[in-house]
Parts: sequence; structure tokens; C-alpha cells
Amino acid sequence: MDFDTSRFGKINYNPEDVLTFTQPIIGFIQYRRFVLLPGPEGGTLFWLQSVEKGDLAFLLMNPYDVVPDYAVQLSDHDLAELGAVSRDALKVFTLVVVPPNPAEIRTNLRAPILIHPATRLAKQLVMDRSDYPIQYYLVQNAASSGGRSAGEE
Repeated sequence: MDFDTSRFGKINYNPEDVLTFTQPIIGFIQYRRFVLLPGPEGGTLFWLQSVEKGDLAFLLMNPYDVVPDYAVQLSDHDLAELGAVSRDALKVFTLVVVPPNPAEIRTNLRAPILIHPATRLAKQLVMDRSDYPIQYYLVQNAASSGGRSAGEE
């Protein structure tokens, strides 16, 4: 199928590649269908492009690239909602914010995006009991000793 986007122009996607969010991304309750597109060549970033609204796309990253011991707190209900039998079946991403000042590039470690490739189901999981920051500044933390930063919440 063809779809016009503001960021990528016309994209062609297979309807079988559409991810359906079981719960919407916070603040975007009317949009639940997205496709995952590769980011810059050779990078580890991805785009989550809505197939319902051409100007809605989110930049995603692998949180393990910046916090190798990152741990997602999943319940049996979370797994069942995504049709998964284990955490290993899921892909985990975090949303990235890229403001004009590169020193303010950040990711939300408290609310990861979970994708189950086999079922094409996804959700944003808000980890209530987490010491992960909502705003984890990538440049600041890359320059630090590698410890987790509290960031701004």
C-alpha cells in the first residue's frame, strides 16, 4: 500500500507489516497503526511511522545501546496482551526527542515501546515502579562514567 508522509514522502508498505498498538502511545490516543522504518543507514535508530496520519512519526532507539543492563518490568498480563510467552519474544525500544540543541537529545527510559514481531502487536509500557528517568540525556550520559542519570522528570 502507498501512504503519503510529511517526513519520508510516499512510502510503500505491506499491510502485514503494520503494528497495531493494544494501547495507544501516551498523548496520541486516536492512532494505533504504525510501521517500523529503518533510521539512518548503519545506525541503530528506527522510525515508527503512523499509517493513519502522515505527519506523525516517532524516532526510536534500542535502550540497551545506552544502558546495557536496562530491565523492563513486565507482568504476565503485559505478555498476554502482546501474545507473547516470554520477554525474549519482544523487541524493546524507547522514544527519542531531538530538539535543536544536540545537548538536549534524550530518550524516555521509563516508558518503553514493546513490539512482538510474531503477532505484530505493540504497546507503550509505563513502568510505575522504576528508577529510570523520563528524560535520559544521551550526550550528558555518554560523557559520564556510564552510571544512570536521574535526568529531569
